Amino acid sequence: MKKQDISTSILAGAIGFIVAYFVLSFILPAVENVSFPVLGTDDTYSLETPNDEVFNYRAINPTVEVYVGNNGTTE
Repeated sequence: MKKQDISTSILAGAIGFIVAYFVLSFILPAVENVSFPVLGTDDTYSLETPNDEVFNYRAINPTVEVYVGNNGTTE
C-alpha cells in the first residue's frame, strides 16, 4: 500500500467523522439537565424481619450446590 493511499483513507475518515458529527448534532436534541427525586435521605438504616407474605422461609436456597444422580461420588 502506498503512502498516498493511507493518507487518502485517513483524510476520508476524518471528513466523514466531521460530517457525521454536524449531521447528528443537527438531528439530535440538546442534552438537558435532568434531576431525579431522592428517596430516603435518612442516614439511619436497620434490618427488619421479612414479611411472611413475601418471604418464603421454606424456599430452596439457590446458593447450595445440588447433585442429581450419584451425589457427585464415583463408586
